[in-house]
Amino acid sequence: MKKFMALFATSVLFASMTVSAAGSPSAAVVASTAPAAYVSEGFADAGAAQAAAARGMSAGEYYNNAIVATPGVPNAVPMGQGGKILINGVPTNLTASLSKVNSAVATSAVAQAAGLGGSLLNVVNVTFPGANYSVATINFYVKGLAGGTKVAARQYVNGVWVEVEVVEARADHVVLNLKSSGPVALVALP
Repeated sequence: MKKFMALFATSVLFASMTVSAAGSPSAAVVASTAPAAYVSEGFADAGAAQAAAARGMSAGEYYNNAIVATPGVPNAVPMGQGGKILINGVPTNLTASLSKVNSAVATSAVAQAAGLGGSLLNVVNVTFPGANYSVATINFYVKGLAGGTKVAARQYVNGVWVEVEVVEARADHVVLNLKSSGPVALVALP
């Protein structure tokens, strides 16, 4: 009987409690069916959208580590990392980080290409996060580059375009030896 009374008293307490919930502005936002702006732009989350914005990249460029279009560069050819990177001659699993250059560097790269008598394929900023190196050999994927195209490469270092060694230029690829991070311009020569 004591158990019954204890159970009865407990059920009366629960039954007599009034439960009410107030509307929550944050709940209304969460329940909204409108996607966040970053979703409609192709990003999985706000963090990726912010990281891409810091590098001047669209969602497709960010997720593919490629630069498709560069403002100020007419007919820019899409560029990305096209293979493994050698650091001081040793194969690595390192990935270069590509980003867009500012308009002043793009304009300067166009002038540099004209000065070489060629046409600028594209100019991208290249960094090797966490790498300590003397020479980084990087294979760039250069969409649509015809085999046999003569390519010159220049890197913007301390306000000056310096020549970069082109190890190989073949269909859709240009392999360079870089001695530092920074903007790299690829120029198709006649």
